[in-house]
Amino acid sequence: MFFNWIYRRSNIQILIILVLFFVVLLDVMPRILQAIPMFAPTQDSTRLGLSLFGSIITLSGLLIGFLLNQAQTNFREVQSLVSREAGQINNLDRLLVRYGDPTIAPMRKELFEYMNSIVHDEWDLLKDGLGSKKTHMLWRGISRKLLSLEPHTNRQTAMYTDILKKAEEVAESREARIERSSVRLPNLFWVVIIICMVALLGINTLFLPSDSFFMGLKILPVTLGALISLLVITDQPFKGQSCVKADPFLKIIESIKTRTE
Repeated sequence: MFFNWIYRRSNIQILIILVLFFVVLLDVMPRILQAIPMFAPTQDSTRLGLSLFGSIITLSGLLIGFLLNQAQTNFREVQSLVSREAGQINNLDRLLVRYGDPTIAPMRKELFEYMNSIVHDEWDLLKDGLGSKKTHMLWRGISRKLLSLEPHTNRQTAMYTDILKKAEEVAESREARIERSSVRLPNLFWVVIIICMVALLGINTLFLPSDSFFMGLKILPVTLGALISLLVITDQPFKGQSCVKADPFLKIIESIKTRTE
């Protein structure tokens, strides 16, 4: 529920929300807890906090850095996959044009409809890790017609093999795109991040407000909020303001429209 809500916000809003959350969690909450006598900080608690703080913040930083790398790698790979799929469809259309047979025209029209269906019917479903039944049926019809082609010349026979190979690549790329749309960081990692943040909350409660180290703690919530917001923004490639766009398909649609080869 939280992620569905947060991904409806802009990147700036996500950044502000998470920074404010961590400021409250790691700066305001410790001050509130310190007002309770049993949590009142002392010199001994400050020394204990200093001994624990370095280890926890180092582990948290390493974890967040690792997860950021994973999320951004997945995001870039999905972008590359989308561009490659669009390019494969474009190459398939070029092969059909060069095949030189009157029966190809209806197939090219269906291929054009298939690309439009990816953009208008399937793209919004990818945020839930789903594909479109309409898009699937369109491709199924195209595949059947491609398999029923009967080459009449040596040139067509040679190109027919390339057409079938390219069609197989297009089908595999669509399946890969749908599969990758549901890839995200496991919930366990988010649980570990929450545990680390709760630990930092407890450690921050140990510090005396007059301690010189206290002012440095003011920077911590802002930094963590910014890093976590970046992690959230890139975690799910088909959600949010910075999601993977269908631009490569739109460009190929325009190319197919104007192709006169």
